[in-house]
Amino acid sequence: MAGDASGSANGTKPIKLFLADDHTLVREGIAALVERESDLHVVGQCGDGLRVVEEVLRVKPDVVVLDLGMPGLNGIDICRQLARKAKDTAVLVLTMYVDEEFIVRALENGAAGYLMKEAASKELVEAVRAVARGELYLGSGIARSVLARLAAGTKEDPYHKLTPRERQVLQLIAEGKTNRAIAEKLGLSVKTVDTHRAHLMRKLGIHDQTTLVKYAIRRGIVSLH
Repeated sequence: MAGDASGSANGTKPIKLFLADDHTLVREGIAALVERESDLHVVGQCGDGLRVVEEVLRVKPDVVVLDLGMPGLNGIDICRQLARKAKDTAVLVLTMYVDEEFIVRALENGAAGYLMKEAASKELVEAVRAVARGELYLGSGIARSVLARLAAGTKEDPYHKLTPRERQVLQLIAEGKTNRAIAEKLGLSVKTVDTHRAHLMRKLGIHDQTTLVKYAIRRGIVSLH
């Protein structure tokens, strides 16, 4: 899985990177790290999950380094949208989520690599070069059994029935935002948000907001940190 660390691009165009993480210090640290490499260049950054896809489509990077715990829209759903809308861009997940379930979901939804934030800087550079070459990269310490799970497929999940807008509304509800605040953030009417809320709760078989928030936390859509 791990690619060759010597993937320096001699005489070729640098690999264009986009950094998506809600912590500014993390983004700045990654940017400072990769800019030391002659073949890597950061072309954009974003800390708001709802804006990542739009920004990626605008700057057209080769690789997106993406955290899963993004506000507004989580990293798994960002992966899913990028896989459909930005087919020439590889997604490298860089996260604290070590649970195998998250790894499988990320790869199922289009991620080309998965790396833990505790990884050494050398491994991050190696991972970026590998996914830019079209390879699958799993960081050190990640069980290769996830590949067997991918091959076997996963059982039907009612979450897959939700539309992209319903997923956005679900996450914003779980983040504690009111219907009015959600409407303002997404540019919708309060009535439309209320309709999306009713539809998504019916599809998930959930009947109250407390259970909905617990579901979102359990599924990794939002976290408690």
